[in-house]
Amino acid sequence: MENFNRERGEAQMNLSIEAVIRAAIAEEVAAVEQRILAKLSGQTDETLDVTQAALHLGISEKLVYRLCQQKQIPHERYGVQGSRRPIIKFRLNELEAWRAEQRAANYVKTK
Repeated sequence: MENFNRERGEAQMNLSIEAVIRAAIAEEVAAVEQRILAKLSGQTDETLDVTQAALHLGISEKLVYRLCQQKQIPHERYGVQGSRRPIIKFRLNELEAWRAEQRAANYVKTK
């Protein structure tokens, strides 16, 4: 009977340790999920100008303007039609999608 009680106590202790570990893991996962969601929500709303887009992409402003002129990069133009210097804006999530397309188009995976 004494062995049974000891084994039962050990089993209950193992269950409680396991429950504490599961709770700690669940808490950490929830915290990480919140950080990821916060970063993603910040990305979708961010708008960049030409200078910021060039810095983000690691290219010159001149190249950004040329890509816009050739309609090769997603952007929005504001101002008078035909203006030499319209206001150009970029959405960060669209730039990242474009960047992924460029990477896929310029990279052939070899075995």
